[in-house]
Amino acid sequence: MEILGKGAVVTGGASGIGRGIVLALAAAGANVIVADIDVGRAEEVAKEVEALGRRAAFFKCDVSKEASLVDLADFAWSTLGSIELLFNNAGVVVVGPAISGSVHDLNWTLNVNVFGVWNGSVVFARRFLERGVQGWICNTGSENSLGAASIGTAIYTGTKHAILGLTDSLRSELKGKIGFSIVCPGIVSTSLWNSGRHRPEDLGGEFNGDPLSEKAMSYGIDPERVGQHIVQCVKNEEFYIFTHRHVRDIAEARWNEVAAAMDRQWPADADSQGPTTIEIQKKIMEEFGLTG
Repeated sequence: MEILGKGAVVTGGASGIGRGIVLALAAAGANVIVADIDVGRAEEVAKEVEALGRRAAFFKCDVSKEASLVDLADFAWSTLGSIELLFNNAGVVVVGPAISGSVHDLNWTLNVNVFGVWNGSVVFARRFLERGVQGWICNTGSENSLGAASIGTAIYTGTKHAILGLTDSLRSELKGKIGFSIVCPGIVSTSLWNSGRHRPEDLGGEFNGDPLSEKAMSYGIDPERVGQHIVQCVKNEEFYIFTHRHVRDIAEARWNEVAAAMDRQWPADADSQGPTTIEIQKKIMEEFGLTG
């Protein structure tokens, strides 16, 4: 996917990985819309892009609301003329024991992390298709997407599993029309630990992040370096984007557990239970004259 001269939108672009992506896009020759709930910091990052010689603008966006993504898309196309790249990066976390979490914690995290990615993907994918744009959508998941069940982040982990499933399904349905990537980073030195400062009143209101989480994230890798890696991988049209080598161990541990369970329950000489889901889907589509 060529980056030079393209128009890009980054949600959660005012800080952390989002800011790293924005700066890397600008360095690669893209013009960028910086979207974030923190409009003041978004404006500052847009100025950084302009200092690199590229066009930029900022936009206040609440990704949990579809209407806000529609407004963002309208603004992006009217400002830059054309958009080819979307990075659904905005995300939040609530840290604590799973059974101590509240309904507000669950709803807020789902609204931003899952509905935010859904809203962005659907709104922009529809416009890419309507305009005949061979666009690319990159969604920020986590090492948790692949099975890292970190203690104290059950809700967050659940949302990141959802993002992998959603992104993979969109890739399958829109193959050849729109490209997709999912970023699965380990710990990056960002302010994610303090995302509660933006939680709305109707979902429990603002709260201060855990100092232990702040300390843990301070050991993370540089978000600008991560942004550069992500943009290069999108340029190379990678689906999975990894920032930490140890994520391979996480994926292998999950697979080894799955394979061992399969071997116990369905050894090699066991009778098959029937056709696969994919085989059934293809058969139905053929019988009804549908095309993928």
